[in-house]
Amino acid sequence: MAHPEQSTEERRASWTELFFDLVAVAGIGQLTHLLHRGPSLGEFGLYVLLYLAFWVVWACVTVYSNIEGEHAHTTMVFGCMFGLGVMMAAVAGVPDEHANVFAAIYVLVRIVSSSAWGRGRVVVDWPIAQMGAGTVPWIVSLWVPGPWKFALWALGLAIDLVTMFAVDADRLLAEANRRMMTRLRRAGRRGRDRFAGATPTLQALRADPAHLGERLGQYLIIVLGEGVISVIAAVSAEEWTVRVSVIGVGAFLSLIGMWALTLNFGFVPRLMGAAPGTVDLPRQRVMAVHCALSGSVATVAAGLGLVAGHPSGHLPVGIGWVLGGGLAAFFLVCGLSGLPSAGPRWLLRWPVPGLVVAVVLGWSAPHLGAVWLVIGVAVVLVVAVVAEVTRPRRPV
Repeated sequence: MAHPEQSTEERRASWTELFFDLVAVAGIGQLTHLLHRGPSLGEFGLYVLLYLAFWVVWACVTVYSNIEGEHAHTTMVFGCMFGLGVMMAAVAGVPDEHANVFAAIYVLVRIVSSSAWGRGRVVVDWPIAQMGAGTVPWIVSLWVPGPWKFALWALGLAIDLVTMFAVDADRLLAEANRRMMTRLRRAGRRGRDRFAGATPTLQALRADPAHLGERLGQYLIIVLGEGVISVIAAVSAEEWTVRVSVIGVGAFLSLIGMWALTLNFGFVPRLMGAAPGTVDLPRQRVMAVHCALSGSVATVAAGLGLVAGHPSGHLPVGIGWVLGGGLAAFFLVCGLSGLPSAGPRWLLRWPVPGLVVAVVLGWSAPHLGAVWLVIGVAVVLVVAVVAEVTRPRRPV
């Protein structure tokens, strides 16, 4: 099986890739309107579904650009970008009149991105790039009314996410080789052996880890930037009292804390095996962790903006859980992703305490009010940063 040669020259994200990342994250920012009323469980579930749909489309195109490099078709990337734009515009009409538009464009973008690979090439680091089973429930949903429509969306995304974990690279290559040999035998029996005198090979395509790590970090930075914009928009709409000022400062410190814990202290390099003493994880597992990490960061950022819009008075239960629950998910993902390299005792240093405090903050948010909730979030993140800064490092 042929493997493409890896260039020794370090690649950097192109302007096209950066443009695509900005559009994808803007779509996630568009989802915040689903949370404005203090979301019910159903509304939050829909938020998660739409986030996953945006992320899967972004990931499919990102892996394509990563592997193809300068040979990537810009028209294909821009076509998928346009599809993301239509999906963003449809969000305001979900779950009502625009739900079918959202689903149809999602399926179309997935088909276009998967067709770019061609035969004889196996993307071992991103199995769902060439496995379309996850799109089938989305296609069926076009003729199904809600809420079953959204259950089918969830099924399709679950198939994709499970595929990322369950499909082993060696098994994927072996299965692709088996299918190719089966087609060759059938063609030979029919007298249509186009490969007579030649031995066809499969090309195993693998991601460039350094470039992919840059894209993962770049995506997180843009998500955090969207959070800053959300907080600024909320604060600018309020009268600048002491309460509003404290909320604004606390929200900004919280976003800096998440930046430090995800990027400055090596969680993205750690995921990619680029930090000293870390384990090089399978790429599809890296992508799954990034999905959960960026989703939790986006949810916390959205929660900070929503809380900033309620500086006084009663804080809706749903908004409190958006912020507290998103923060709990953030600590959980950070802990699980750092465990292989930092060890189990490290979990007690800040991931587990942070998770517990975040759950308590989410539960008690209506009683605390906006100011104390944001102060609590900022304090627990700052404490986590200090704990990471002062953590004894293993000798390299």
